[in-house]
Amino acid sequence: MRYASWSLIIDDIVFPDGRTSMGVLGGGGTHTVAGMRIWSDEVTLLGQVGQDLDETILNPLALRSHALRRTTRPTPRAWQLFEVDGHRTQIPRMPLEEWNTQLLWPDDFPAYLQDHGVHAIHLMTRGAPGDPERIARLAAAGLRISLEPIIEEGMNRTEADRVLACLPHVEIFSPGLAEARVLLGDMSPEQTMIELCRHGPALVALRRGALGSFVYHAASQRLLQVPAARAKVIDVTGAGNAYAGGLLVGWCEGSDLAHAAACAAVSAALAIEQIGPAIITPELLADARQRHVEFLTQSM
Repeated sequence: MRYASWSLIIDDIVFPDGRTSMGVLGGGGTHTVAGMRIWSDEVTLLGQVGQDLDETILNPLALRSHALRRTTRPTPRAWQLFEVDGHRTQIPRMPLEEWNTQLLWPDDFPAYLQDHGVHAIHLMTRGAPGDPERIARLAAAGLRISLEPIIEEGMNRTEADRVLACLPHVEIFSPGLAEARVLLGDMSPEQTMIELCRHGPALVALRRGALGSFVYHAASQRLLQVPAARAKVIDVTGAGNAYAGGLLVGWCEGSDLAHAAACAAVSAALAIEQIGPAIITPELLADARQRHVEFLTQSM
């Protein structure tokens, strides 16, 4: 099975203590495929970039292929500003029209994915007009879909409802705890996941950062409380994306809830141990498998 995610952004990171790291490979799609790549070598990065991108920046991901489209617009680039409490503010470093155009899913997305042999994809939505219809077309084309909401300050009820309208067409939904509250209001984690599954997903993961996550399977009504995997924290950028990538591959490779949750937790842990996505090496892959065994033995 071939896995994919969408979007590449170049990050200029400012840490709370004033340190900076400029020109770092980033973007939700990039961090997601890094999380996927730990568990599968059948991973493809999709997105729209400019003529300015040096593709050697992708080498650390050790992808078998990528399907980036070159356009006349610049590669998306943004400031990533971190506060002491972990809050992150993203500020595009290019005109918003160009930013939005580069990151928008293309009109021929189903055919694009089919051309590159993609079977399962993780996507992110802000509840933009047309997103439920776009997701529905992908599902109708036979794609297994994992979805992550991007919920920023000022999201209105119409946008939140569009996110919920995507859910009948996705297999996995993985919001953060604060994002789920925007969508459904203040509920217990268990109530939140049950309610989200009523909208359609087979699996809901409720991410809680350093506290770990909850994962709920609708058909079996099985709920797992999943701790965070051990990690030496360097940069938390992309941890949630990597979690989602690991969860999708782990689930698709066997439909075992504990295995998928362990893949997700380990992918997130490895994502935060350096600046930028995890660098895929034989040593890292061996470490990931050891952590997976350790995690299942000690935590699940």
